[in-house]
Amino acid sequence: KYFLVKTQKKFNMAEWPVMLYVPNLIGYMRVFAMIASFYVASGCAEWLDECQPTNSNYKLAIFLYFMNFAGDVVDGYAARFFNQCSKYGGVLDMVTDRVSTAGLCALLAVLYPKEMFTFVSLIVIDIFSHWFHVVYSEQAQRHHKGEQTNWFLKWYYGCYPLFAYCCVSQEFYYIGRWALKFLDQDLSSSNVELFANVINYVFLPGCVMKQVVNFAQWWNAASHMAEADKEARDTKAK
Repeated sequence: KYFLVKTQKKFNMAEWPVMLYVPNLIGYMRVFAMIASFYVASGCAEWLDECQPTNSNYKLAIFLYFMNFAGDVVDGYAARFFNQCSKYGGVLDMVTDRVSTAGLCALLAVLYPKEMFTFVSLIVIDIFSHWFHVVYSEQAQRHHKGEQTNWFLKWYYGCYPLFAYCCVSQEFYYIGRWALKFLDQDLSSSNVELFANVINYVFLPGCVMKQVVNFAQWWNAASHMAEADKEARDTKAK
């Protein structure tokens, strides 16, 4: 704590321009890594006549995406360490999360055409639920990860190991499915099968749980917003 206070005073980090806060700089790095990842994954980096996903660039693309994910892990710690929490940074972080997941699901829809509806549906529920949840949280003047009125969400956000497991599992399941499309070029069939089992039995349950949470977030936010509208209507009618 002493080191933290001395560091903040030495560099006046809390007085920096908000857009140049350390966690926001990490956020910009995340955006760059995400776009670069999807660019490489599309096959355009190979300067082909037509962009197409190829197995020659998947390792670089996944590495870049993982850098984006790693930035999401450390930006919150950086914000608290440097006393540089801001609404701008919160929005930057949340929007980057949402578009990263949407882009990754869109890529998986291309890699797995037979599962396209599933991946498109995952994009829909992710954006749908988070938009409702964040707007409701703003109206209720609470952080979207803060105090919850729904018992299920209170349990989810209150149990950090569960929260972390679900978030990490969703990302790792998507990244694993991405890698699995090409791993047969680099690994033996037995190792590929082992990798697939890890994805399906370790990360898939957490990914499914995250979708349940998404639905709960939507229902909680939608019901409270509808109730608030009803109360406003009844008050106006009096």
